[in-house]
Amino acid sequence: MALWLGHPFTRAAPIAQATDARQLVQTGVDYYQAGHFRAAIDPWLAAHKAYATTQDLPALAIVNENLARAYQQMGRTSAEISHWQQAIDTVQTLGDRQKLGRLITEQAQAHSRLGQHRRAISLLCGTAFNQGDCKTGSALQIAIALEDGLGQITALGSLGEAYRSSGNTEAAQTYLTQGYALSREMGEPSLEASLLNSLGNTYVNLALVNYRRAEEATERKATKRSIAVLRAKADDFNGQAIAYFEESYGLATGQQRSATELLTLLNLISAYERAEDNHAVDRYRQLALSSLKQLPDSKAKAFAAIRLADLLDPLTVRQSQAILSREPLSAVTEKEATALLEQALAIGKATENPRITSFALGKLGTLDERAKRYEAAIAKTQQARLAADQDRAAQDSLYLWEWQLGRIYTELDQQREAEQSYSQAVALLEEIRSDILNANRDLQFDFRDTVEPIYRQYAALSLESVPKAVTLNQDDVAFAELEKVLTTLDSLKVAELQSYFANDCVIVPAEVRADAVGQSHATGVVSTALSDDQLTVIMSLPGGAREIVQIPVASAVVEDQVNEFRRSLELGARDYSFNTEPAQQLYQWLVQPFETDLADVKTLVFVNDGLLRSVPMAALYDGSQFLIEKFAVATTPSLTLTTPEKLERRGLNALLVGVSEPSEVPQRPFAALPAVERELDLLSKQLPNTKTLLNDNFSIDTLQAALVADDYRILHMATHGTFGFAPEDNFVVVGAKDATEQYNETLTIGQLDQLIRNVNDPTREPIELLTLTACDTAIGGNRSTLGLAGVAVRAGVRSAVATLWAVSDDSTPEIVSMFYDQLQQPALTKAEALQQAQIAMLKSGDILKAHPYRWAPFILIGNWL
Repeated sequence: MALWLGHPFTRAAPIAQATDARQLVQTGVDYYQAGHFRAAIDPWLAAHKAYATTQDLPALAIVNENLARAYQQMGRTSAEISHWQQAIDTVQTLGDRQKLGRLITEQAQAHSRLGQHRRAISLLCGTAFNQGDCKTGSALQIAIALEDGLGQITALGSLGEAYRSSGNTEAAQTYLTQGYALSREMGEPSLEASLLNSLGNTYVNLALVNYRRAEEATERKATKRSIAVLRAKADDFNGQAIAYFEESYGLATGQQRSATELLTLLNLISAYERAEDNHAVDRYRQLALSSLKQLPDSKAKAFAAIRLADLLDPLTVRQSQAILSREPLSAVTEKEATALLEQALAIGKATENPRITSFALGKLGTLDERAKRYEAAIAKTQQARLAADQDRAAQDSLYLWEWQLGRIYTELDQQREAEQSYSQAVALLEEIRSDILNANRDLQFDFRDTVEPIYRQYAALSLESVPKAVTLNQDDVAFAELEKVLTTLDSLKVAELQSYFANDCVIVPAEVRADAVGQSHATGVVSTALSDDQLTVIMSLPGGAREIVQIPVASAVVEDQVNEFRRSLELGARDYSFNTEPAQQLYQWLVQPFETDLADVKTLVFVNDGLLRSVPMAALYDGSQFLIEKFAVATTPSLTLTTPEKLERRGLNALLVGVSEPSEVPQRPFAALPAVERELDLLSKQLPNTKTLLNDNFSIDTLQAALVADDYRILHMATHGTFGFAPEDNFVVVGAKDATEQYNETLTIGQLDQLIRNVNDPTREPIELLTLTACDTAIGGNRSTLGLAGVAVRAGVRSAVATLWAVSDDSTPEIVSMFYDQLQQPALTKAEALQQAQIAMLKSGDILKAHPYRWAPFILIGNWL
């Protein structure tokens, strides 16, 4: 959203200035207003030089602002930011605080376009969630202090957009609603239209999350009622989005705000597609095509044309991952798409915008690819790649065109060229992944559609050179290909986590090799990969050897077994029976092929793919024993995010926090956990120098104070918590009440991450272990478990112990106490300590405790040593 506060282009330079400088400014204005943004740059740069020489600061500020807007239209965001900064510096010198606040807002919008949402939020307000608490010198603080209504509206709207783009829909709704209310109060319909559009997009985000939740619930064979509830919630959010878009469109049309009108129409097309209202889709598509013609040539028009071309595909096709099997468009539709893309291409060339040129050419190449015109597709895609290479701002598209070439070369059976292109696509993704996963740009990229398939297809391509069931040593020819497969799959898992958390958090992989881990620690590393028709299992053994098994089984069959396995485990809460068949089937796929080579292995570390992450490997069954009876078991979201270092057992002091009383968060009550008090009491006696915060004494503030006051090696949290489909589902319930005094405080994983990172500095003992009991992974699906797996990564600790489902309150103290007792034994690793605790419960002789429902949900994530 660009909430501009006016156009200074036609303001005359001061009379004292030379006539030629004024003429240069006016020449640039004429070019700009005619849509020739590149042509406007040179006269404005010349005027800038003249005004800088004479130190005419008011004129210099105006020219810098003009240049920033021109670079914005050209999509050259870095140059835009530079000129906003120069304008800000000049205006600050002049002491014009109102103008200063407004310019800071413009610069913040530019940072958001680059995906730098934290930077934008800092410029606009700081990190406060109350606009009255914005930091001094931020855009919103200045506007409030000066009672600058327009400045407040644009800062609030920009702040809402930055929070929306970083995944914080609650904060986005708050700020956008405040901005909208103020715009109505002031009678600013043009700003109202933009804010309504942003509110619509916020509800689209909520709708999409819930549609995906419904999809995942369907995949895991949830009840029809559960799926229907999720779909109804998604439809409701989508309906609210439509209402906002319709109102925005009406205002934009009345005010003749063509750019806002077109943007809203594009949003309405997608929203009505989700509502399955084909009549409305056709109507708004025609209106969008008509509106496009009214716009002058600009970056906004070019990307609108590209997006319209994409929208000619049905929603089901656009959402499908099967890009390789997409049917060509009909002749009429392809002609329409080609015309739109060629229009965008012409704008890209006229404005010398490599990013527009790259996307237009690349999309034209995609049309040729789908029509199997491969030579033409290669030519256009290579041109798109060349255009993207010309400008750093355009390089976010480069990986797409390398991927496109890889697909085409694969179809042509040109293996070497295909592998080279895929390799380059993955290498580019590794460089720019943070930017494209965090940015909210003209073209939205869905991780599942345009990032995940690249890694999977490249891994599959590399696997073609590896025998299907074989042991490989480091001097074998195929070993390097297998290494490439593992590296690619691990990179995918890092990307999945980064996409899941959807913010500016930097996830930095370490240099950890699976074979090195195995050599050092008698550890076997099991890596899995699921494709449509194959399950690949790779075992990295002590000594550096690797074994690979490629099992021809449909992913749907694997997922059915996983879902049945989980159901059989959770049924233990009611009838204590256990169907061992799916546990045996999964054992046969994942472990049995390697049994004869596991004599020197004490611990199995699983780096699982997809839905396999949602079930405990400890409960796999070989027909007579559970896996935990044979091996210590750990899991990690990615080996390169795990540092396997031995835990120093001396002085294992702990900070114990918990909630035993009934608690409630908005729309969700939680029952009392009476055994929590016994759990914390047991642990305080086991571990030296502990501190306990229980119920009302456990607040975010008291937790922070305790972490600051002392070094704790263990942070143990016994409370309700969820790890769900979306990042906002990840929280633990705190004992203290929030500001409303109606609900309990909630501590998100992001907040916990920040608290721990604030105290984890080199001068202090690090927190080694985070334990969360009484937690669950909500619906227990693939994406839900990413939240659980991300605990150790995000919280800045080496290891985490958490539960895959809500565990029994009465048995938790016993298994946790046994774990901590074993943890203090110098000869045992963390994984072995948890193994001993689980085996003790399994063999307790108590039929209730022996059921894997009681002991299996406890999993060790991260460093297992």
